[in-house]
Amino acid sequence: MPKDMVTFELGGTIDIAELENGITAFRRLVIALTPRNAGVTWIVEDLQSGSAAVTLRGEAEDIAVVSKIVDDYGYVGAILSEGGLPTGWGQTVSSAAEAVRNIADTSQYVRLATADDEFILSQKGDSYNDSGSFVSIGSVTGRIQSLSSRGSLRFNLYDSVFDKAVVCFLSPGEEDRMREIWGQRARVSGRVYREPLGARPVSIRGIINIEILPNVEPGSFRRAKGVVPWKPGDEKAEDTIRRLRDA
Repeated sequence: MPKDMVTFELGGTIDIAELENGITAFRRLVIALTPRNAGVTWIVEDLQSGSAAVTLRGEAEDIAVVSKIVDDYGYVGAILSEGGLPTGWGQTVSSAAEAVRNIADTSQYVRLATADDEFILSQKGDSYNDSGSFVSIGSVTGRIQSLSSRGSLRFNLYDSVFDKAVVCFLSPGEEDRMREIWGQRARVSGRVYREPLGARPVSIRGIINIEILPNVEPGSFRRAKGVVPWKPGDEKAEDTIRRLRDA
């Protein structure tokens, strides 16, 4: 499966000026990594609201050229996440990478991702590489939407807590599984990446289990029963609370 997509995400509450500056820095980096006369055209493949995320897909007669650019984008993300600047691609790439890092210094975080890996740059230079709180083995529950096999097998899981898209990456060869899980409520377990300054999950990689869950019937919470048995003549809950409060 070809590697032909790169993702850039701005986290937090974003105004129009921050969005413009972020997209400009992202474009600078992608163009700087693209050799002249390589015949590569970058197309907007996906846009996500909330935390602003854009994914570009490279088109070229020689897909190996695009794959090399995607790999280089990942290498630059790794270097930036460790607090450095790339030096092996020349001044143009170094300058563009520095512009991306400057965006991270003024935003809640910047996420650079490919099909293989992802890196987050946040204020004060924190990253996935030096802060274990950003990534952990865990589970996210939600509804599965937006299946895609372009560049990589992945789907969006709209989590039940934040109602935001969590990008989940499957292993090659699991196309049939994607068709079976679309539209289902599920608990997805794996390596969960989260926002630096909050608990919201942004992606899941290295998926180890997808548990399909039954749909929740609207209004079913009304049938919930208390954990303490009660019978006529017993003290009411509000009276118990008031008595304990006034004690």
